[in-house]
Amino acid sequence: MDRLQVESDDGRVSLQGQLIESGDPDFLLLLSRDNRLQKIPSKNVLKRERLKPPFHFTTRDQVVKSLLSEYGRDYRIHQTAHYVICFNTIPDYARWVGTLLERVHRAYFTYWDKRDAALTVPEQPLVVIVHKNQTSFLKFVEGELGSSSEFVPGYYNQESNRINLYDLSRLTERQESLLAQGRRPGSPAQQIQRVLGHPTAERNVATIVHEGTHQLCFNSGMIRRLSYTPLWLSEGMAIYFETPDLTHSKGWSAIGNVNRYNLNYYRLLMQEGKLIDLKTLLSSDEEFRSGKTVRAAYAQSWALNYFLQKTRPAAYREFVKMQRLTVPLQKVSEQQRLSMFTSAFGGGLSRLEQELREYIRGL
Repeated sequence: MDRLQVESDDGRVSLQGQLIESGDPDFLLLLSRDNRLQKIPSKNVLKRERLKPPFHFTTRDQVVKSLLSEYGRDYRIHQTAHYVICFNTIPDYARWVGTLLERVHRAYFTYWDKRDAALTVPEQPLVVIVHKNQTSFLKFVEGELGSSSEFVPGYYNQESNRINLYDLSRLTERQESLLAQGRRPGSPAQQIQRVLGHPTAERNVATIVHEGTHQLCFNSGMIRRLSYTPLWLSEGMAIYFETPDLTHSKGWSAIGNVNRYNLNYYRLLMQEGKLIDLKTLLSSDEEFRSGKTVRAAYAQSWALNYFLQKTRPAAYREFVKMQRLTVPLQKVSEQQRLSMFTSAFGGGLSRLEQELREYIRGL
């Protein structure tokens, strides 16, 4: 355990946790017992000392108690083998989210174990916050996401290590409406069928699986939190996992199905000659930060991940392992990004890009 005396806007505060390696001399990284990562400006640290008690994470019961204190009386807790879900939606929806995430959890580790990825199942429960609607969601996330929160249905935060999402199908509101009319909302199975039968079902399921995949990647040793990870890899991998299957009772069945949502957009971009140049996608994350190109960046990231996993699985695994060597907060140049890619997949980006387009065209 480490203890820091830090100067903050609220005066001098004492923080405890475990200091982990930082690649930026201007910041210290403190891992808290609740699994949060805090970036602390080095200039604000007045004193640091090592304590005798060993560092250990809070217990599951302490996690539950802390969440209920943080979110208040409107929220309840649903627990599964690997997740603690804090929610203010209807319990049946929270249970469905938990069942879906457990299915993804099991498939994720089975998938990578077969590919010798050397991952570890996190000992700590993973925290998920499920809000009943966008209003409730915005109340808690605007401070983290700013103005973009209005357009985000869910996200995983590397610092808090939590998923925040809301029910796109508005099941809670529909149930309240039925009760107000004196009608019964139906059995849990019927209510979940309403979720899967709603026009938003595909995006609802995809969002949960997508963010769940991010959380698993950053808690299993696949990728280090707050370290350099190219967005084409992290977002493309999450989309590779997310593809819904609305014929299944849980809305999702397997990893690596063709993602028609992104395939169709990729084909449209190819037809209109608007694909982002592969070198640009690999060397920078800027295409993900522009409203004009973000949709294309996501579609092309899915296509690239799908293509590489299907045609160059061994090289793909080595490239992913390469990312684990990057220290949190360490800066990586555009040239370093390209060098890592070509060391795993070889040079000749133009040839690879042509192969990618032909492969996706044939799906």
